[in-house]
Amino acid sequence: MAMTSDTTPDPAPRLLDFTVLGPVRAWRGATRLDLGPLRQQALLAALLLRPDMTVSQRELLDGVWGVEPPGSGSKIVPVYVHRLRRCLGTLGEHAQESVIARERGGYRFVSRGTAVDLMRLDETADEAAAARRSGDLAAAASACLDALALFQGEPLAGLPGPFAEAERLRLEERRLSLLQEKIECQFQLGRFVDAVGELHALMPKHPHSESLTSLLMRALYGSGRQADALAAYSHLRHRLVEDLGVEPGERLRRVHQAVLRGDDAALDLVPRDEAGRGASTPVPSARRVPDELPAEVGELVGRQDELALLTGGGGPAVVAVDGVAGAGKTALAVCAARALRRDHPDGCLFVELHGHDERRDAVPPERALRRLLRAVGAGNASGDLDELAASWRSATAGLRLLLVLDDASGADQVRPLLPAGAGSRVLVTGRRRLVGLDVDRRVSLGGLTRQAAEALLTRIVGAERAAAEPVAVRELAAMCDRLPLALCIAGARLQSRPSWAIGHLVHRMADARGRLAELTAEDRSVEGAFRLSYDRLPAAERRAFRALGTAPDGRSGHRALAAALGWAAQGAERALENLVDANLVQQPSVHQYRLNGLLALFAQELAAEESQTPGRAGLVAVAGTPSRL
Repeated sequence: MAMTSDTTPDPAPRLLDFTVLGPVRAWRGATRLDLGPLRQQALLAALLLRPDMTVSQRELLDGVWGVEPPGSGSKIVPVYVHRLRRCLGTLGEHAQESVIARERGGYRFVSRGTAVDLMRLDETADEAAAARRSGDLAAAASACLDALALFQGEPLAGLPGPFAEAERLRLEERRLSLLQEKIECQFQLGRFVDAVGELHALMPKHPHSESLTSLLMRALYGSGRQADALAAYSHLRHRLVEDLGVEPGERLRRVHQAVLRGDDAALDLVPRDEAGRGASTPVPSARRVPDELPAEVGELVGRQDELALLTGGGGPAVVAVDGVAGAGKTALAVCAARALRRDHPDGCLFVELHGHDERRDAVPPERALRRLLRAVGAGNASGDLDELAASWRSATAGLRLLLVLDDASGADQVRPLLPAGAGSRVLVTGRRRLVGLDVDRRVSLGGLTRQAAEALLTRIVGAERAAAEPVAVRELAAMCDRLPLALCIAGARLQSRPSWAIGHLVHRMADARGRLAELTAEDRSVEGAFRLSYDRLPAAERRAFRALGTAPDGRSGHRALAAALGWAAQGAERALENLVDANLVQQPSVHQYRLNGLLALFAQELAAEESQTPGRAGLVAVAGTPSRL
């Protein structure tokens, strides 16, 4: 039976990508979208820069038109929104999921499935701040440079209205703040000449800026140009007096006095005998060996066999650790890295790739490479992916590095990051089995053994409490599928409820329909972890997963699933095999697939949600009497 067009596995939704640090632009994949006239773009910006917030029609009118509202009044807002919806399209597979949602009293920009350059600016600026706090000034300066490179001219260029004007000023201040942060790092590294030209170029745009003049004076003085530094002060003082009728402020006057005295300390500069006047490169110093392993990832329990595979003498160069969400992949990789780092004198690097993170998009390999190159002291790398990967291979050819790549989304994200050094070792974790990546060993994690699961619960709730209810401890471990995440959440709940008996939580979880809801503690949730894996599946695989949840005991062959869904057998088998690779479905034998425990409950909940959605068909039971599709 041929698979019909409506059952063919759908491609993953194309990402909407927006830029506001320059002209407002939008792309769907590689296609540039036409956003219409400037007022319409200004309305989009007013929503885009307040993601997931409801903005009233009155706020939109005031923000885009100000004191000169259009003749049609508020009626123009729905018209512009309608045009933008048509232009931007939808999110995901459901046609009603517009990127601009209608809310009571206004509209809301839905950030899910979109990327905005301002978000990348925030992330890169955070990296710069973290690097400076850790004392890595070169990495901080490089990250600031990456952030500044995101600006493509004047932010929100050409957009009318009070909102755009206020945001333009705010973003310009952000750019100046990042520039000052970068230059301060350069000063501490003795790179004075690098900053002089950049500051000179900015002065015509900010002729009355005392902060920029202060930086310029310090850069000139550090470059051995004391007279020019004093002249810069005189020029600004003349402009302030002539144009504004004011004298320079106290802070700038203190800089002027410090330049006159030749006071390096007052100017917060490295001593000139260390930095060297006019030096354009940092002071040579002892090489810093990076050690970036997380301080805490939880205690490793019950993974001794897997740990031995990762740390055995003469171990493999590349190991992939995969497993269902909550299986403890990161804890295992970090524990192995701690045992291995003494054999890697050139450093231990840890990169979070955010393959399954509800708050951040997966890290592009280009960005990860720039970060890695900075970590090994290779300076500010630029270029496309191929150039960055070549620079990384060259930089690591003679090194013995230990590299942990955590939460990978796929092989294409990891492949460019592999170092070239023969003595280097790489540990990759991910929920998916990275079958497209050539590795020396693969380790797949599921639940713990019964003894290990009970030991983990005992460690969390206390030996005395666990010894009083050994049967309840065993039942609770089984209800948690012996998954470390579920066990830790259940144990944390008991820790915070000393009046509860362990059997009380067992009783609360006895109803399978509410079990997943019980396994939630603040921002940690077993269901949330499963949903992140599910949401990243293509539409056809999500449908197969839901359908498998309706099968008796969560078991089905691919032909039964194909008949139930109206698919060709080959298409059903492909979807199920991909679910196996995603560690969402088990395969006890060829052409047989099953869901176990908590994942089966999750699939059943999804199937129930689907069947209750108004206007949408329910799921077909894989075996027995079919229900409505």
